[in-house]
Amino acid sequence: MGAGKSTKSKEIAVNKNAVLLSEDEWLSSLYPNQIESFEDYLKFSAQIKPLVKKHVQNILSVGTDVVMDFPANTQGQRKWFLELVLDVNSSHQLIYLNLTNE
Repeated sequence: MGAGKSTKSKEIAVNKNAVLLSEDEWLSSLYPNQIESFEDYLKFSAQIKPLVKKHVQNILSVGTDVVMDFPANTQGQRKWFLELVLDVNSSHQLIYLNLTNE
């Protein structure tokens, strides 16, 4: 949180003329006022993953770039991203923000 992921995602989407998808926006729209703990976040994030995956794959399949403002700080999250793009044989890039905790 607060590392600049959303700011960087917006910048890349504009520069690449890509569709920007934000997990925070999806979650707050689909589950307003329901995420009150980290466990809630994990539950609702997992619930949207199949829909997001299919949606992104459909966008990629027609040749449009997608920038995903989603966390990828665990191996499981990165595996999900990789499977998402490999399933549709899409090129991909992971942007890593190397920042201190401060």
